[in-house]
Amino acid sequence: MKRFLLIPTTFLVLVSPVFCFNPLDVESLLKQVAKQKERIVCNQCDLSAAKLPDIDLSYADLRGADLSQANLRNADLRETDLREASLRDANLSYAILRGAIFCNTILPNGEISDKDC
Repeated sequence: MKRFLLIPTTFLVLVSPVFCFNPLDVESLLKQVAKQKERIVCNQCDLSAAKLPDIDLSYADLRGADLSQANLRNADLRETDLREASLRDANLSYAILRGAIFCNTILPNGEISDKDC
C-alpha cells in the first residue's frame, strides 16, 4: 500500500513544470511596487508564469526580464523598458503599453520586436 501511494506522488513531482518564476524576484518586484517612490528596476528577473494582473509597472526597467507566460492582464506598462525581455505567451489583455520600449523583445506570439532599437 505504501508503494502505491509513493508512485503517484513521485509522478506529480516529475511532471510538474520545470520553468517557473523565481519567488525572490517576484518578492523584490512587489516590494518596489509597494514603495511607488522610486523607479522599479528588475533587470534579468525571472518572472515567468508569475501572476501580476493589474500591477503598475509604468516607467519600470525590466531589461532582459523573463515574463514568459506571466499574467499581466490590465497591467500598466507605460514607458516600461522591455529591451531583450521575453513576453512569450504572456497575457497582455487590456495592458497599457503606450511608450513601452521594445528592442530585441520577444512578443507573446514569439515574434521579436526591434521597434525601438
